[in-house]
Amino acid sequence: MRVERAFAHHVILVLALVFSSDALAQAKFRIGFAGQVDCDKPSAVKNVPVRMEGNGVLNPDGSASADVTLTAFVLSSTIHFLGRLGAPPASAPGGTSQVRVAGRDRLRLIWNLPNNQFVVNIQVKGQSCSAQLQPILKPGKTQYTFFDGRTYHYCGRPRIAQSSCQLR
Repeated sequence: MRVERAFAHHVILVLALVFSSDALAQAKFRIGFAGQVDCDKPSAVKNVPVRMEGNGVLNPDGSASADVTLTAFVLSSTIHFLGRLGAPPASAPGGTSQVRVAGRDRLRLIWNLPNNQFVVNIQVKGQSCSAQLQPILKPGKTQYTFFDGRTYHYCGRPRIAQSSCQLR
């Protein structure tokens, strides 16, 4: 009798976890970053405004997608991220894009450019989310590349002044 009761308790617990609203929920989010960057090539400019905004979704099946637009130098590039855990990089403006699902509530958007990666780490907790933009130089490189849809710009590390993440 005791074994049956313990078994029933575990079955109810497992079913509650599997069918909870959080486990079945889809996390739709909106991210935004704003800052400035100084560039050397193709022309020397200081304090260029840089803005990155996008919308995405983290699905309970481990898939995720997002569309993120980077605006700098008056021109914009939209990067589409689509994938699942372990999916290969996809073609994107100026390089490749990749989604890495890092858990049920976390994902990483990676835009690979010639000199660097722009990595956006997103974490969803309950009814809130957080986002962090992390520029990462590739080994041996000293300048970050930005792609505005037509031209590569060679710049210093971007200075991020604002970041936001909201669930929709």
